[in-house]
Amino acid sequence: MLKVFSDMLITALYAMVVQNLIFSASYGLSESVRMAKKPKQFIMFGFCVTLFCTLSSVICTLIYKIPALSQLDLKFCYLIFTAVLCIVYIIMAGIFKKLFHANKKFLNSLAMCAFNTLVLALPFLSLKAGGDILHSLALGISAGLAFVLSLLLINAGMRHIRSNEHIPEFFKGTPALFIYVSLIALSLSCISGEALFL
Repeated sequence: MLKVFSDMLITALYAMVVQNLIFSASYGLSESVRMAKKPKQFIMFGFCVTLFCTLSSVICTLIYKIPALSQLDLKFCYLIFTAVLCIVYIIMAGIFKKLFHANKKFLNSLAMCAFNTLVLALPFLSLKAGGDILHSLALGISAGLAFVLSLLLINAGMRHIRSNEHIPEFFKGTPALFIYVSLIALSLSCISGEALFL
């Protein structure tokens, strides 16, 4: 159980690093770091990420059970999984807007939760594990919880980095935070005992 949870936490941290480098081109622009700065929003953000992780994982597992689709190349599976995520986002945005009268700011946050690299990677992790629906459900919930825990760790690190006077001037801020998150990911990799994506 500890290994499974550590794998989920490592995945969340790796996803943040990859997302920052590829999509944001800067560590400070990542929504993960922005959300880590706002502890009051952890619960809402964590719930939405968990919801999208769980729904995308379960739906994509069901889709992959269709014999014709299970024979497709991985590139086509990625397109299908992305389309599923877009549809889930549109439905969830409609529900939140109609039932809860969500404003534009909330819907933007919802988009960040949906099109997050952790959520996009989860169907592939589920596919790699070869699990059934219950396994996909557990994977989605675990990934969402690990994401929230990683936000808490980043928030704690940000506070410590700001108050630490021993950090050299050119390492303060983004470089120190990047090193901090990378070290957490490396240390959690040691718990799992194996390389995650190999």
